[in-house]
Amino acid sequence: MSEFSLIEAHDLAVRYPDGELALYNVNFRISGPTFMAIIGPNGSGKSTLLKTALGMLKPVRGTMRVLGYDTVTEKKYIRREIRYVPQRDRIQLTVPMKVKDIVLMGRLLKKRPPRFASSKDKDLARQALRKVNMDELWNRPFMELSGGQRQRVLVARALASEGSILMLDEPLAGTDAESQSLIVEVLGEYHRENEVSVVMVTHDLNPIHTFVRNVLLLKNTLIGVGTPCDMMDLELLVKVYGPSAKVVEYAGHRYCVTHDVGVDRHD
Repeated sequence: MSEFSLIEAHDLAVRYPDGELALYNVNFRISGPTFMAIIGPNGSGKSTLLKTALGMLKPVRGTMRVLGYDTVTEKKYIRREIRYVPQRDRIQLTVPMKVKDIVLMGRLLKKRPPRFASSKDKDLARQALRKVNMDELWNRPFMELSGGQRQRVLVARALASEGSILMLDEPLAGTDAESQSLIVEVLGEYHRENEVSVVMVTHDLNPIHTFVRNVLLLKNTLIGVGTPCDMMDLELLVKVYGPSAKVVEYAGHRYCVTHDVGVDRHD
């Protein structure tokens, strides 16, 4: 499959809802299909960049495009192509829902009203749950699940949906080791087999380093963009994480140690 413009930003500036400047002077272009990570410390604008790509936030200066569409004037076209996994703690459930209801939302929200689940929708939802080893909990109340299990269900919801881009905001945060490993493997395999681009906000590059092709390093502006190995550069990391950042090479691997994210590794 030939490459195309996946996401690009030109002189992008975005404010938080309280008016504080979250991002400024952001310029980059990423080609797809790809597996892309957006990294940086807390408060560096990672989630803001993702929400701007989704059209949820409007730039105060500059432009952002996804698949060639402007995120302000053409966001309805972008949302048709994106499957979004928000941070787990942002999910507010006002009514009790079962696992199957959560996953089927990935299918139903892209349908026109009235929205009813067809047998195909249910089959695809079950297949998605099977990928994350959660199909046996089809009828289990979502709120009864552990944090790692809930995150798997939210990933399954995205997999059951349709669109050429998976966007995930900190999908590994607060998950147990088993869930983290499973989610990473599923996303990597899904990207390879379906040519679907994955864009992931994360604090820790280590769990996904073997799958990632492009990394954006942010600290309210773009500090660096390149391969994971490119970003494991001490000068860049000190700019973002401060003088305590260290890069250690051992047995063919390059490690980054910071107080913010712990240990990142890339070959």
